[in-house]
Amino acid sequence: MNEYTRREEVRWTLIAAALLVLCTGAAIVRLMTVQGNLVPDPAAIAAAKAADTALTQAQSCARAAEKLAEEVEVLKTSAKTTRVQNEGDAGAPKQGRNKAKEPDIELAWVSAQPSYQQARALAPCRTGAEAILGGARAPASPAWDAVQKASELAPPAEGDKAAQGDATRKLLGLLGEAPVDKLAAMTKEAHGARKKAQEEAEKKAQSAKIREPLPPGLLPRELAILVGVGLSLAALLISYLSVRVGSMRRMSALVPLRRAARPGLQAATILKLAAQHNGGEPGLVIGAGVGGLAAALARPEDGDLFVMAVMAGLLLGILLQWVLRLAGGLTKFRDRAKDLGDTEKPALPIVLILSGINPGLETQFMDFFDALGPNEASETVEKLAMQAEERILAAAEAGANARAMQQQPGQAPPGYGQQPPPGYPGGYPGGQ
Repeated sequence: MNEYTRREEVRWTLIAAALLVLCTGAAIVRLMTVQGNLVPDPAAIAAAKAADTALTQAQSCARAAEKLAEEVEVLKTSAKTTRVQNEGDAGAPKQGRNKAKEPDIELAWVSAQPSYQQARALAPCRTGAEAILGGARAPASPAWDAVQKASELAPPAEGDKAAQGDATRKLLGLLGEAPVDKLAAMTKEAHGARKKAQEEAEKKAQSAKIREPLPPGLLPRELAILVGVGLSLAALLISYLSVRVGSMRRMSALVPLRRAARPGLQAATILKLAAQHNGGEPGLVIGAGVGGLAAALARPEDGDLFVMAVMAGLLLGILLQWVLRLAGGLTKFRDRAKDLGDTEKPALPIVLILSGINPGLETQFMDFFDALGPNEASETVEKLAMQAEERILAAAEAGANARAMQQQPGQAPPGYGQQPPPGYPGGYPGGQ
């Protein structure tokens, strides 16, 4: 910057930059550290459901094993009473055979069917039981083999006594000598293990939590943050350049006038420059920072909202800044003119010229003054300075006279009541 940069411009630029750094930094931290909501773990829930299904199957297997052990005993007893084990009893009765000694095939198959059905229901249980118990159990392995072979038998057709008898004898051969009681013990143990696993899985499903993934946006999250920060930094750069342009404009307008032929021309330019607003756009910068921070605090999971909030903050900030500028008017006109006067030190003191402008009428004066050409503006400030000097001299003379002639109080000083320049709305004390 340079000596034509206003202190308030520098102050507001620094304030805006500091707020931008604080707001943007806090927003980035919030956006980068946000996590999804804690929700029940779907994998744990699925594992609990699978454990519950496995428990139900284990319970069915245990019941099937117990039922098979009972039905095998029934099969053994039925085989004796129906004489299905006798040689040649599968075929149709031969001519002349004693009917009292013929095997009762139909009754034998009716007794064998429950064992066959339980074997088919129990066969798939071997894998699950061995899995939960950590491997095969030697005492039960022969029984499992027998059950598997029994389940693979094709069911005989209804009314085919030969096939029914053959199926009954095969079932009796497979299951009659197999240690099916070992299956009941093993499946019961597997059921207990499944129940314990199901309880643990249920407990884990109730307590296990995971973080939901953050919702995807139109822009990737990292890109959205970079865009928002880039917009904020662009606003700060624009504000800085605006301050620089304003100070350079003042310098380029005033420096050539230091050797102007008319001293009023330099003073007139100072007045016009003092009436211009500050350079810089602090509202743009502050709006971007506050908007981004508000979005990061309200919905940190949404990166797109951060970008939109920064853009909205830019617009609202610059709008509010201009509203405040318009509302403030020329309240700082005198201070700005004095600062430029201290820098340039014109031949016509700025303080003298400002004393000719009635307080509160700065806006009306500048509306009149801006409409004047360079020569007319120069002539006006020269008259203002001259009249101010005359008033000062008249006031000094009146004071001297008052002290010398205390008998003549209230005498008006010379020059009191003079007319202002044509068209000037401010007026002077005592003017007509």
